[in-house]
Amino acid sequence: MKKIIMTLALILFLFVGFGLMAYAEMAKEGSGSDIHYVITKSTVLPMGKGVVQINYEGWGINQSDTGKGLLHNASSHIVGGLLLVKGVYKNDAGMICFTRPDGDQVFMTYKTSGVIGKTGKGTITYVGGTGKCVGIQGSGEFTRHHLPRPAKGFGASLNVSKHNWKIP
Repeated sequence: MKKIIMTLALILFLFVGFGLMAYAEMAKEGSGSDIHYVITKSTVLPMGKGVVQINYEGWGINQSDTGKGLLHNASSHIVGGLLLVKGVYKNDAGMICFTRPDGDQVFMTYKTSGVIGKTGKGTITYVGGTGKCVGIQGSGEFTRHHLPRPAKGFGASLNVSKHNWKIP
Protein backbone atom coordinates (compact mmCIF):
# COMPACT_ATOMS: atom_id res chain seq x y z
CA MET A 1 0.00 0.00 0.00
CA LYS A 2 2.88 2.31 0.85
CA LYS A 3 4.38 1.77 -2.65
CA ILE A 4 1.07 2.62 -4.29
CA ILE A 5 0.80 5.88 -2.31
CA MET A 6 4.42 6.79 -3.10
CA THR A 7 3.87 6.01 -6.80
CA LEU A 8 0.68 8.10 -6.92
CA ALA A 9 2.43 10.96 -5.10
CA LEU A 10 5.31 10.83 -7.61
CA ILE A 11 2.90 10.79 -10.56
CA LEU A 12 0.98 13.74 -9.11
CA PHE A 13 4.23 15.64 -8.51
CA LEU A 14 5.43 15.01 -12.08
CA PHE A 15 2.03 15.84 -13.58
CA VAL A 16 1.81 19.16 -11.70
CA GLY A 17 5.47 20.02 -12.29
CA PHE A 18 5.45 19.32 -16.02
CA GLY A 19 1.99 20.82 -16.37
CA LEU A 20 3.19 24.10 -14.89
CA MET A 21 6.21 24.09 -17.18
CA ALA A 22 3.97 23.49 -20.20
CA TYR A 23 1.77 26.44 -19.27
CA ALA A 24 4.61 28.73 -18.19
CA GLU A 25 4.21 32.24 -19.48
CA MET A 26 5.86 32.86 -22.81
CA ALA A 27 8.56 35.52 -23.00
CA LYS A 28 7.16 38.93 -24.00
CA GLU A 29 10.05 39.68 -26.34
CA GLY A 30 12.94 37.96 -27.99
CA SER A 31 14.95 37.28 -31.07
CA GLY A 32 15.50 34.30 -33.28
CA SER A 33 17.67 32.82 -35.95
CA ASP A 34 15.69 30.30 -37.97
CA ILE A 35 15.65 28.11 -41.06
CA HIS A 36 12.31 27.95 -42.88
CA TYR A 37 11.89 25.15 -45.45
CA VAL A 38 9.15 25.88 -48.03
CA ILE A 39 7.45 24.11 -50.96
CA THR A 40 5.33 26.30 -53.26
CA LYS A 41 2.73 25.65 -55.95
CA SER A 42 2.82 28.34 -58.63
CA THR A 43 0.47 29.80 -61.19
CA VAL A 44 2.35 31.48 -64.04
CA LEU A 45 0.95 34.20 -66.30
CA PRO A 46 3.23 35.09 -69.26
CA MET A 47 3.03 38.83 -69.99
CA GLY A 48 5.16 39.26 -73.08
CA LYS A 49 8.77 38.59 -73.91
CA GLY A 50 10.79 38.05 -70.73
CA VAL A 51 7.98 39.14 -68.37
CA VAL A 52 6.04 36.70 -66.17
CA GLN A 53 3.68 37.18 -63.24
CA ILE A 54 4.02 34.33 -60.72
CA ASN A 55 1.47 33.83 -57.95
CA TYR A 56 2.09 31.07 -55.45
CA GLU A 57 0.87 29.30 -52.35
CA GLY A 58 3.35 27.56 -50.09
CA TRP A 59 3.67 25.35 -47.06
CA GLY A 60 6.66 24.87 -44.82
CA ILE A 61 8.23 24.08 -41.48
CA ASN A 62 10.39 26.37 -39.36
CA GLN A 63 13.34 25.31 -37.20
CA SER A 64 15.27 27.59 -34.85
CA ASP A 65 19.04 27.36 -34.57
CA THR A 66 18.74 26.77 -30.81
CA GLY A 67 16.03 24.10 -30.91
CA LYS A 68 13.58 26.36 -29.07
CA GLY A 69 11.96 29.74 -29.48
CA LEU A 70 8.86 31.49 -30.76
CA LEU A 71 8.64 29.72 -34.13
CA HIS A 72 10.55 26.49 -33.46
CA ASN A 73 8.69 23.57 -35.11
CA ALA A 74 5.99 25.91 -36.41
CA SER A 75 4.29 25.01 -39.67
CA SER A 76 3.59 27.73 -42.23
CA HIS A 77 1.11 28.65 -44.92
CA ILE A 78 2.24 31.31 -47.43
CA VAL A 79 0.49 33.27 -50.16
CA GLY A 80 2.54 35.58 -52.40
CA GLY A 81 3.42 36.77 -55.82
CA LEU A 82 6.10 38.43 -57.90
CA LEU A 83 6.71 39.98 -61.30
CA LEU A 84 9.68 38.38 -63.03
CA VAL A 85 11.40 40.54 -65.67
CA LYS A 86 14.24 38.83 -67.55
CA GLY A 87 14.89 36.57 -64.53
CA VAL A 88 14.96 39.39 -61.95
CA TYR A 89 12.31 40.05 -59.31
CA LYS A 90 12.21 43.21 -57.20
CA ASN A 91 8.73 42.94 -55.75
CA ASP A 92 8.16 39.44 -54.36
CA ALA A 93 5.73 39.99 -51.49
CA GLY A 94 3.18 38.08 -49.47
CA MET A 95 1.82 36.89 -46.14
CA ILE A 96 2.86 34.02 -43.89
CA CYS A 97 0.77 32.37 -41.20
CA PHE A 98 2.92 30.35 -38.80
CA THR A 99 1.09 27.85 -36.58
CA ARG A 100 3.09 27.09 -33.45
CA PRO A 101 3.05 23.63 -31.83
CA ASP A 102 0.69 24.99 -29.13
CA GLY A 103 -1.81 26.08 -31.83
CA ASP A 104 -1.19 29.83 -31.52
CA GLN A 105 -0.56 31.63 -34.79
CA VAL A 106 1.88 34.38 -35.82
CA PHE A 107 1.23 36.48 -38.94
CA MET A 108 3.97 38.13 -41.01
CA THR A 109 4.37 40.01 -44.25
CA TYR A 110 7.52 39.76 -46.34
CA LYS A 111 9.19 41.50 -49.26
CA THR A 112 12.15 40.18 -51.20
CA SER A 113 14.15 40.68 -54.37
CA GLY A 114 16.69 38.69 -56.30
CA VAL A 115 17.39 36.63 -59.39
CA ILE A 116 15.29 33.53 -60.04
CA GLY A 117 17.22 30.37 -59.16
CA LYS A 118 19.79 32.32 -57.12
CA THR A 119 19.89 33.77 -53.62
CA GLY A 120 17.39 36.51 -52.75
CA LYS A 121 17.31 38.98 -49.83
CA GLY A 122 14.26 40.19 -48.00
CA THR A 123 12.59 41.62 -44.92
CA ILE A 124 9.83 40.33 -42.65
CA THR A 125 7.36 42.27 -40.51
CA TYR A 126 5.28 40.75 -37.71
CA VAL A 127 1.69 41.99 -38.10
CA GLY A 128 -0.28 40.03 -35.47
CA GLY A 129 -1.11 36.74 -33.89
CA THR A 130 -3.56 34.66 -31.90
CA GLY A 131 -3.56 33.29 -28.34
CA LYS A 132 -0.38 34.25 -26.50
CA CYS A 133 0.86 36.02 -29.67
CA VAL A 134 -1.95 38.61 -29.93
CA GLY A 135 -0.47 42.04 -30.68
CA ILE A 136 2.97 40.72 -31.60
CA GLN A 137 5.20 43.16 -33.47
CA GLY A 138 8.67 42.91 -34.84
CA SER A 139 10.84 42.65 -37.90
CA GLY A 140 13.78 40.87 -39.41
CA GLU A 141 15.76 39.97 -42.47
CA PHE A 142 16.14 36.76 -44.41
CA THR A 143 18.10 35.19 -47.23
CA ARG A 144 16.24 32.89 -49.62
CA HIS A 145 18.15 30.00 -51.16
CA HIS A 146 16.32 28.42 -54.10
CA LEU A 147 16.38 24.63 -54.11
CA PRO A 148 15.85 22.25 -57.06
CA ARG A 149 12.21 22.07 -58.17
CA PRO A 150 10.52 18.97 -56.73
CA ALA A 151 8.09 18.78 -59.70
CA LYS A 152 6.75 20.87 -62.59
CA GLY A 153 4.75 23.81 -61.22
CA PHE A 154 6.35 23.60 -57.78
CA GLY A 155 9.25 25.44 -56.19
CA ALA A 156 11.34 24.87 -53.10
CA SER A 157 13.42 27.17 -50.94
CA LEU A 158 15.37 27.33 -47.73
CA ASN A 159 15.06 30.70 -45.98
CA VAL A 160 17.51 31.74 -43.27
CA SER A 161 16.25 34.55 -41.03
CA LYS A 162 17.20 36.73 -38.08
CA HIS A 163 14.35 38.55 -36.38
CA ASN A 164 13.21 40.36 -33.23
CA TRP A 165 9.70 40.45 -31.77
CA LYS A 166 7.75 41.90 -28.89
CA ILE A 167 4.30 41.18 -27.44
CA PRO A 168 2.60 44.07 -25.60
